[in-house]
Amino acid sequence: MAEHSNPRSHIIVGDGITALAFLENCRGQDLREITLIGQSASEFGRGVAYAKGEVDTPWRFAYLLNSPADDIDPRFAQWLGDRWPRLRDTMTGRSPNWLAAAAPLIEAGDLYGVNAPREFYGDFMQEQADALIAQLEADGTRVIRVEDDAVSIRVAPNEVTVRSASGKTLSAQSVDVAPGGPSTMRIDGDDGAHSVPTVFGNEHRIAEHIKRGAEIFCIGGNAAMLDVLRLCQSLRADHEIRFVACAPDGEVPAALVPRLPRKLTVPNLTKGHETAQTFLAEIEREISSAKAACDDMREIRAGFRAHFLDTPLHHYVSDPTEALKIAGRLRFWLRGGTRDTILDMHRLLDAGQVRIVKGLVKSVESEADAAVVTVVDEDGREARIPTGFVINCAGAGPNSRFDTLTEDMLSQGLISRCETSLGLKVAAGCKTRTPAIRYLSPAVSQIGEEVVAMPLYDAHMLRTYVGRSSLER
Repeated sequence: MAEHSNPRSHIIVGDGITALAFLENCRGQDLREITLIGQSASEFGRGVAYAKGEVDTPWRFAYLLNSPADDIDPRFAQWLGDRWPRLRDTMTGRSPNWLAAAAPLIEAGDLYGVNAPREFYGDFMQEQADALIAQLEADGTRVIRVEDDAVSIRVAPNEVTVRSASGKTLSAQSVDVAPGGPSTMRIDGDDGAHSVPTVFGNEHRIAEHIKRGAEIFCIGGNAAMLDVLRLCQSLRADHEIRFVACAPDGEVPAALVPRLPRKLTVPNLTKGHETAQTFLAEIEREISSAKAACDDMREIRAGFRAHFLDTPLHHYVSDPTEALKIAGRLRFWLRGGTRDTILDMHRLLDAGQVRIVKGLVKSVESEADAAVVTVVDEDGREARIPTGFVINCAGAGPNSRFDTLTEDMLSQGLISRCETSLGLKVAAGCKTRTPAIRYLSPAVSQIGEEVVAMPLYDAHMLRTYVGRSSLER
C-alpha cells in the first residue's frame, strides 16, 4: 500500500461501510497507529446512510434498506434473527406498518428476506466496527477517532498529510479515502420557499407541508423518492397522502421480492463483443429469458451482480469506452427498490393517491402558498404543473459536486474523472496516482481496467472491491 515496506501509521478518511472495509484490511499489519477521521467517527461504520435517527420523530425507522437482509450480508440477516423480539418491539405501533408488511415473509420462515430499517443495519455495522477496533487495540495498534471532515491531502516522499475542516493536520505513511457519493443534481429553483434540494436533513421542514395536506412532488423516481413516500406514510394515513413522482421513464422500479429457496439467475453471455450495442442486446435477451422462466427481479439483479463480480465487463467488451456505456444501461435495467414501499406505491397508484409524471423537470417556481414545476416531455414539450411542495430526489448529474477532499484530489490528479460515465477512475487495487493512497466511493466507475458493472451504492459490492484491493496491495 505504501512505497516503503513497513508503514507504521495509517489514516482512514470516512466513517461508513467502505471505511470499515478498509479498516478490516488493517488486521495482521504491523501498524503502530490508525487514525479514523469522519463526522461520525465515534459511531464508525454507520456513515451518513445508516446513521441513528432523531429520537421521537415519526420517521425515525421509516427508511428501509433497498435489498433483503441476506442479499446485503448473510451475517446481518443472522444478526436480525438473533435480535428479532427486541426489533419487533421497537417497530410495534409504527406507521407505516412495517411489521404487517414483513408478516408474509416471517410466516414463510424467511425473516432473512425482510427489508430492514437502515438504522438497524447501522447498529450492526457499528457493532462490527467496535469489535474490530477492540481487537486491533488488543493486538497493540492504537486507534484514534477524529470527528471532523478531511478537506485536503498532500503527498511527500515518506508521508501523507491530511488537513481537516477545523484546521487539524494528520500525518501517516498511508491513507485510505472512503467518502460518500456526489451531491444531488441541482434543478433551478429547487431551494425555495416551497422546495428543498434533498430530502435528508430537511425532514422537519418537509413534514410541516405533509401535515398541512400539501401535495408532495418528487423530482426523480429512485430510492430517495421512495424514502419520501415513507416519510409521508409516517405522518399521514395512506388515504390522506397526495404524492407525485416525476421521472424520465415514468416507471416505478421493480420490487426486490425474495423467495424460498433462494435462487440466482445465471446469465449465459458470449465474449468478443466490439460494441456496447451488441452486448446490451444480448443482456436484454438474457433478462427477458430469465423473466420468461419466472425469475423475479431480485433473482435477476443478484445473479447479474454475482456474475459481473466474477467476470468483469472487459472480458466481454475490451474497449473501456464501450464498456462504460453498458454500465449505465445495466444500472437502469437492474435497478431495484425497497419491496415494502414499492408495493405500497403500486397500491396507492391504483387508489389514485399517487401519480407519476413522465418527463424531466426543468425548473421549480415558488409562489405564495404553493409551487409550479416545469416539466419537459420526451418530445420536448413543456408543461407547467402546480403542486404543493417539491423535493429534489434526482440523484447525481452533470453539475453534481463531490466532497471537498475528493475535489482536492481531482485537482491534483491523484484520481480522475471519466468523461463517459461522469464517475471517477482509480488505478488497480483502488490505488491513486501514488500507491500510498487508496480511494473508493460510490462515485467510482472504473478500477484499473475494470469498468464497474453495477452501481457502487451497493454495500456488498463496495466491500468486495475493498477486499480485493487488499490482495493487490
